[in-house]
Amino acid sequence: MREDIDKRSKRMLLFFNSWKGKELKNFAKIAYVRWLNGTIINVERGFVELEFFIRPEMANPVNLFHGGIQCGLLDNAIGMAVATLGYEGFPISIDFHVDFIGKIKVEEKVKVQGKVINESRNFLHAIAEIYDMRGNLISTSNSKLLITDLTPIYVKEIDKNSNSENG
Repeated sequence: MREDIDKRSKRMLLFFNSWKGKELKNFAKIAYVRWLNGTIINVERGFVELEFFIRPEMANPVNLFHGGIQCGLLDNAIGMAVATLGYEGFPISIDFHVDFIGKIKVEEKVKVQGKVINESRNFLHAIAEIYDMRGNLISTSNSKLLITDLTPIYVKEIDKNSNSENG
């Protein structure tokens, strides 16, 4: 089982690295990830760094980066970091906490980092942070995730591609 997880983790890392530097608007089958349209800057097992351009449709009524969209970026970064671990079952958030610290206007870029900080048999603990391009912290989050037996789209795709390469 651990061997399968390690192999899947390596395949996920290869997959994410193949997208490094490219806009995610054509990424896989996950519509929300495509809509967010970030760019993968760095990816390692349990870690991802992304960059996003804050578009007008991501603004609140005073033209600042909308808190709900920030939550989406933070959750997305955690999800991608978790995906690199290689679990077959989909880890779902059972707790997600966000602190809004700074602000940023639309038409600017942000960096988002997601990192898994603890793995146990059934649970994961992960954090994510959004920074402006000057390195100022905009928001931070932490999440506890339950590893389920649900198989996400990306695992099906990665496993299918691996099986077709091996046989």
